[in-house]
Amino acid sequence: MSGHSFPKPNVLEKICDYFQVDSRIILEKLTYDQIEMVRNGKNARNIGIEGSYLHNAVNYFERSISLGVAQYEIPDGIHCLWRNSFMDTKTAVSNLVLVKTVNGSRVFKSFDRPTNARRLVGKDNFNPREHRGAVLSTADGFTLLGISPHPSWYISMTYLGRAYFSDSVLTGFSIVSRNEYVGRRHASRCAFELLPQRSDDILPMARQAGMRRPLSDVPDIIRELIEPPFS
Repeated sequence: MSGHSFPKPNVLEKICDYFQVDSRIILEKLTYDQIEMVRNGKNARNIGIEGSYLHNAVNYFERSISLGVAQYEIPDGIHCLWRNSFMDTKTAVSNLVLVKTVNGSRVFKSFDRPTNARRLVGKDNFNPREHRGAVLSTADGFTLLGISPHPSWYISMTYLGRAYFSDSVLTGFSIVSRNEYVGRRHASRCAFELLPQRSDDILPMARQAGMRRPLSDVPDIIRELIEPPFS
């Protein structure tokens, strides 16, 4: 180092090449994994910048399949997903779903209201559960593949196809990846309503989002779609 606080560029390059690290070593501490790789003579330059678990999985199975969903099919905006409640077999629930485009990919986000069961975990546990996922095309419809976070994380899959009577309603089914429980569902018919993007249409739906209600309180056209037993 010749008394310098920082090595000259050519010296830094030699150091990085020798230890198989990059220049971030000047500003960032090596992680435990990086130290172990250096100790074992492996290249630690790329650690920390690999794709995520799902990113690597998608690279494996996507195989140039066209999974994109066009805006005219499911436009960006706030929409409403109706289904039977997974918690109570006698009620239905609706949730608002925000669909948007991120770097060319169609994604979605929705929230669950805090329930009494979740509030028992902590008196201040009033934050809604957030679901995020991807909107994918299939041969004859669309699939929403979502993941919810802790404390009880799970994966959900919602298939949607065109309803014969309306261009603004998609119909299908939702499945939650969890075990069977007495008195609870893990699958339900559903309807996805493409809402007009006006506050007069969205706000009334937002006030009722996540609230369980009797099927008799669900709009007739939606009830006819979600009420039949799922087989």
